[in-house]
Amino acid sequence: MEAFSDGVIAIIITIMVLEITAPDGASMADFLSMVPAVIAYTVSFVGVGTYWNNHHHLLKLVHKVDGRMLWSNLVFLFVLSFFPLATDWMQKTGYAPLPTTCYVVSNMLVSLTYMNLERVIRHKLAMECGAKASVDLRKRSLLKERLTLALECLALVLALALPASHWALVPLVLAFCLWIVPDLRIVRLLDFLAEEEE
Repeated sequence: MEAFSDGVIAIIITIMVLEITAPDGASMADFLSMVPAVIAYTVSFVGVGTYWNNHHHLLKLVHKVDGRMLWSNLVFLFVLSFFPLATDWMQKTGYAPLPTTCYVVSNMLVSLTYMNLERVIRHKLAMECGAKASVDLRKRSLLKERLTLALECLALVLALALPASHWALVPLVLAFCLWIVPDLRIVRLLDFLAEEEE
């Protein structure tokens, strides 16, 4: 599951960069014409890279993959695979309201599917590791998840209220920044499981 996911994510990033076309001219104006595409690509690259990092970290908890986990992971990858399309449409239309809104909604769906994958993995782990681990998992804070969704909702409002601007991307970048450091609860849980094995 991890190797397949890594391959899909690598392809997504590659497709995104291929959507940036070099200008025909050699003037500064031609160079500056690429700025919207580079901004959109950079935001999307940070987003996909952050998801890849957290996904890699999350899968350290997995010892045995089941069908529910596979399907949850496939749904996450399916939604994530729309990033290149949403990114390209947004930058080619000069951040018009509908494409930017679709881009933000795409981000929200990726967040929700990732959170679902995390929930499925934690539930499976709680069943495998007994009551103590189960209680520890149920205590987890939802602050980062809720803050991420709140920032994405703010991005949606900005996409509708301030069309043809880059302001909708700011809350998305802030949401990605929340996840640059992977979930430390996973590290604590791995330490707990290591102690249990000893």
